[in-house]
Amino acid sequence: MPYIWTEPALVIEHQGVSVYHVYRHDHMECGYCEYWYTTDITEQAEPFDIRNRDSYQNSEDHSVILKQAIERGEITMPVDN
Repeated sequence: MPYIWTEPALVIEHQGVSVYHVYRHDHMECGYCEYWYTTDITEQAEPFDIRNRDSYQNSEDHSVILKQAIERGEITMPVDN
């Protein structure tokens, strides 16, 4: 069965950095991973676990954590090869 590539959902764009959801089993139909994100729209770059960021607070909304992590330089756009 052929598959059609679909852009991952944008979670946040802040200070020129875009963060997208990472999907279970690489399929949107399986739903997104609760704690895993990527800055690469093609999902080729290594994804990251938000819980490993210094900005992570268990009770905080992920979009707030992601903004703080971007502002602190913990999350940056991927470097083109």
